[in-house]
Amino acid sequence: MKKFIGIFLTGVLSVSLLAGCGGKGAEKPSGEAGKDGDTPVAEQTDTEQPSGDKVTLKWPCIWSGTDSKADVIREIVDDFNEEYADKYEVIIEENTDYQAYRDGLRTSISAGSAPDIFTFDDDFELYLASGRLVDLTERMDAGWSDNFIEGALEEGTFEDKVFAVPYEMGVTPIMYNKRLLAEAGWDSFPETFDELWELADDLVAAGITPFSQMTGENAWTSMLWYSQIVLAIGGPDVYDNPEDPAFVEAAEVMQKLFEYTTGDAVGAGASVSGGHFLAEETAIFINGPWYIGRLQEDGQNDMYEQVEISPVPLFEGGKGEKGGYVGFVQAYIAAGDTGDPAKTEAQIAFLEYLTEPARVSKLSAHSGALFYIQSDGEADYERLQGQMIEQIEAAPYIQKSFNVISPAAVVNEFPQALSSLVLGEFTPQEFVDSLNSKR
Repeated sequence: MKKFIGIFLTGVLSVSLLAGCGGKGAEKPSGEAGKDGDTPVAEQTDTEQPSGDKVTLKWPCIWSGTDSKADVIREIVDDFNEEYADKYEVIIEENTDYQAYRDGLRTSISAGSAPDIFTFDDDFELYLASGRLVDLTERMDAGWSDNFIEGALEEGTFEDKVFAVPYEMGVTPIMYNKRLLAEAGWDSFPETFDELWELADDLVAAGITPFSQMTGENAWTSMLWYSQIVLAIGGPDVYDNPEDPAFVEAAEVMQKLFEYTTGDAVGAGASVSGGHFLAEETAIFINGPWYIGRLQEDGQNDMYEQVEISPVPLFEGGKGEKGGYVGFVQAYIAAGDTGDPAKTEAQIAFLEYLTEPARVSKLSAHSGALFYIQSDGEADYERLQGQMIEQIEAAPYIQKSFNVISPAAVVNEFPQALSSLVLGEFTPQEFVDSLNSKR
């Protein structure tokens, strides 16, 4: 955890962001709003391309559709294809259903194949164990590593070799609508959970639903709530013991949160949960910097100007500290190894292009996302991003989220177990037992 904190605090000071950024974003930065007929994750073959032919790379890309990074990513790919027109071509295969993409990628890796270019959000060890990741070390040592903030590459390194590029940062503060809080008689966000319940009651009395929650898809925003609550109760080392009572107590808190959410929360996906907040139908939400574009573009009644952020409240009697934060590597980028030197050269050339500081600064400005790439100039932070950075710098610790720290089987079990918990089919202890049974 200490290594991660060092990387993160260095990184937030190095990301260049421009004020007034626009663009739509997905609820989760890696794009989880699903559509029928999505392109499946492409499987990599070992067929070498004939010498002298243009090398074609396929990228099953999650940053597509309405994702806040989609337009700039497409522009970067188009520019790359134009600059290397005689040598390389990158073809984007849109994957707008993040969970389907993730499941397909894991299946592909387990079967011994990998796409030419791909992103993943956790389980670096799983992809490393596949033996399908291109070794990027030689090019990193030749100067590519200068693009990255100090220490970042450690996250994608094994035995002194770099196999994956830490690209997008994830931080997930609470977002709240101060206009709706004011209607309930509050001029600031609560500092403790006792005060949070008082606020929730006051919001209900004012005819306002307090929280956006969800149990569908990957239960993203509710999983983030659970992560924050577990840390607030158990402290930053709570993940060392899956039997820590904090997990059960946090489940009890989740039950209470769902008493103050929308009637469609059970089974709801990210578009429903986020949609309620964007429509000012709920007052409090959890998401990350990538969501800023959605606030600006899709928020009703100029709500972006009304949104502020906060760390999770202090849990009375808990081991967490005021200002504790959840953060993680949101997206790694890697290349599938085919054994074809020409393709490997093309893959590395594209990854270098994608991580060039000026291009990433533009991507940051447009999407609101934070990256592990050096700034190409003096940072000019968007308002909410600046607040996030201030809170990160003041945080006593930054710990990973529940889905990042847990095995894949536990992560996959979480949405159904959460549904059972809030429907009264599981007790809090049974909820935790169902998760731990998948470890």
